[in-house]
Amino acid sequence: MNFYILDNDSKIIHLLSNIIENDFNNTVVGTTSSPQQAYDDAMRLGIDIMFIDYAIPEMDGVQLIQKIQDSHHYPHFIMTAQAILPSVKTSAYQHGIDFFIEKPINIAEVKSIIKLAAQNINMSNRLLQVLDLVSGAAKNNNTVTISGKNKKKENAQSILRFLGITAGNGAPAINKLINTMIEREISFDEVNFEEFFQCDGHGKKIIFQRIRRDIKTGLNNLAHMCMDYPENDIILEYANNLYEYKNVHNEILFLKGERNSSGQVSLKHFFNGLVQEIN
Repeated sequence: MNFYILDNDSKIIHLLSNIIENDFNNTVVGTTSSPQQAYDDAMRLGIDIMFIDYAIPEMDGVQLIQKIQDSHHYPHFIMTAQAILPSVKTSAYQHGIDFFIEKPINIAEVKSIIKLAAQNINMSNRLLQVLDLVSGAAKNNNTVTISGKNKKKENAQSILRFLGITAGNGAPAINKLINTMIEREISFDEVNFEEFFQCDGHGKKIIFQRIRRDIKTGLNNLAHMCMDYPENDIILEYANNLYEYKNVHNEILFLKGERNSSGQVSLKHFFNGLVQEIN
């Protein structure tokens, strides 16, 4: 999950950042004490959950939420504040916040709320994805006819959206790599990464870590979908072609608490399998 924090208190920002990123699956993509900066970042960043302090300058937290939603961006919101009137809290919920946390912040409470918010988002995404599959709507809504390699790129993006990995830190590198494999009609082994990303060995390692982290998120999401819809042919096809089903099965066992380690990901298998899926 990608998080963003808006708060007047730098100590609160530091505390929340540490709590959030203590979970390997979470990333703080931005922090600020400025509501205008928060608004601007909400327009350009892929934010899943925003922590918003109610008592911010220039406008209150509820007004900022309204402004963001009026711009057709809909991250989930967790509001923090000192003790406020019940009517204000009610207004905050009516305008779309998911949770309200009173200051001083309780670490255990924040951890619990973050977990609940992430579960709600994952469940909603999985249901939407399956509805798309059932209705045949998992295609791009662009009505312009796209042919050849551009169509393959669009199909690749559809699969990445299905896996829920289009907004992570590794997404730009993933997109660049897939597009190059499609354009040049080459396999993963044929990519010269040092030339392609203009980096040395250390830089390549960092890029691979970012990519691997996002692909691992996709494995986790796919394992959840396999548990919820074990007989869906498309889900099973992706499980095998992108991750090898044994790794999805191991991830399922890990999620159920029946295994100590999670499933593994292979960049080679994933990217070659993805290109195969769209051909």
